[in-house]
Amino acid sequence: MKKLSTTNKLLLAAIIFFTAGYILYPLISLIKESFTLPDGTFAPSAFLNAFSKSAASATFNSVLLSVITVAGSALTGILFAYIFQYHRIPFKSFFSSVIIIPVATPPLIGVVAFLFLLSENGLISKLLTFVFGMNGSFFKFNGWTAIIIIHIYSFYPMFYLFVSSALKKIDGNTIDASYSLGASKTKTFFSVIVPQLIPSMIGASLIVFMASMASFSAPFIFGGSERFLTTEIYSAKINGDNSAASSLAVMLTVISILFLLLLRWYRSGKTYEVRYKGTPRTVITGHKKGVNILSSVFTLIFSFLIVLPILTLLFLSFIPEGSLMRNFFSEPFTIGNYTKIFGETQFFDPFINSLQMSVIAVIITVIIGVGTAFLIVKKNVRGGNYLESILSLPYGIPGTVIALAFILSFNFPSVFTGFIALVGTLWILPLAYAVRNLPILTQSSISGFHSIDPSLEEASFSMGANGFRTFRKITGPLIFPAVLNGALLVFINSIGEFVSTILLYTYTTKTISIEIYSQLRMYNTGAAASYGIILFLIVMVVVYFSRKTLDKSVGIS
Repeated sequence: MKKLSTTNKLLLAAIIFFTAGYILYPLISLIKESFTLPDGTFAPSAFLNAFSKSAASATFNSVLLSVITVAGSALTGILFAYIFQYHRIPFKSFFSSVIIIPVATPPLIGVVAFLFLLSENGLISKLLTFVFGMNGSFFKFNGWTAIIIIHIYSFYPMFYLFVSSALKKIDGNTIDASYSLGASKTKTFFSVIVPQLIPSMIGASLIVFMASMASFSAPFIFGGSERFLTTEIYSAKINGDNSAASSLAVMLTVISILFLLLLRWYRSGKTYEVRYKGTPRTVITGHKKGVNILSSVFTLIFSFLIVLPILTLLFLSFIPEGSLMRNFFSEPFTIGNYTKIFGETQFFDPFINSLQMSVIAVIITVIIGVGTAFLIVKKNVRGGNYLESILSLPYGIPGTVIALAFILSFNFPSVFTGFIALVGTLWILPLAYAVRNLPILTQSSISGFHSIDPSLEEASFSMGANGFRTFRKITGPLIFPAVLNGALLVFINSIGEFVSTILLYTYTTKTISIEIYSQLRMYNTGAAASYGIILFLIVMVVVYFSRKTLDKSVGIS
């Protein structure tokens, strides 16, 4: 452990305060509440009483849904990662950008887009009615089928991104050697390529399983009579049964963390190391060099299906309110939905709230995440591994659990609330967003610090620069890309957050996601679609300028 300056000691104290007050304390309060009877008596039986037949069914459904989601997302993501790496298709750069659109699409927007596209009164049903002149729904998009499709749509890019990065590092010589020994492409894929993808696949599986377990929007809107842990927690909370909600939340958290530990254990025994001289050769002589027609057509169709839900939102954003229950192909287009949002304060305020809260969440995560990474990597602070583990806990805790823990912990004044009740105020939402996304920024910053050559900082010190100047001139610019990437993900996750928001918001702190849900409940299709399109465009603009800033910081013209 290096000697800490006064500034570093203050930073460490602030991080410990944040960790204790906003991660450990809420979790302890949640666990305590799960063992509390309705009369306030502490009893272990209270925890067991929450697990009725319906709770057991909800637990089984949540785990099964997550496993199916991981399998479907893996199949889809790995397939396209392989195609884009080893097959020649026209406009590869364009299509590779299109198929990761779901990454930049807030979960609720994807759910709403599918609702408008495939529901009983959705675009496809109305189009078939308009073309063939038939009344009645042609199919029902709900239940397990709807939820699984939406989950795979939302989460397969994780596998695609992780596996694509890993495929770029595989030396083509090993694959060519397999072909030269008589192995088929299938045998080569499973015997040579897949073993080298296992770390990336495990990382993607972890993220997708956690996200699926924490999913609320799709089960809530399409689940119907099917029970899932997240919806059961919400139902128990709004019915005033905090003990049952807390017990289910603890169970959901335990399952997520057990899966995290299981994958880490599996990964520890499945480490493959491939050594090669120089830069790995990505060109494979055993593959055809011409354009792969089948892969090109398949990619084109899949890309169209990816953008179709967003195009549906765009189309429906120009129809009058109440048109969902009519044949809106005969309705005149209007920009009234957009003029109402931008022209009336009550409709525009949710955007202001969401932007403010997202920016605050980003600021909190940057301060805590970068500060923690700096102390762990550069100062080798004592107990750094424990601190990192605690800050990573929210990674395995769904948003509904964090929201419920905050309600139980911050509904009365304490030192962690500034001696006021935080519940019902503006601050509790960005605080919940920050805690939920803190592992992203922390891990991104740790990776950034590890990538810095220590000799650069040593050279700065040897030339008389102090610690602050060295950080500002050397360390800061070098970790900026990693921090920006992490901050971007925090912003995207926060601005469209629905899971924790629905439990924590008030009328004055209503966000875009809540307003979209409110418009859906009032059957204002055009208004809900307009909010969705504007939110999607905000994210796209932020992503674009972040990429431009990042390219400039690393010297790409």
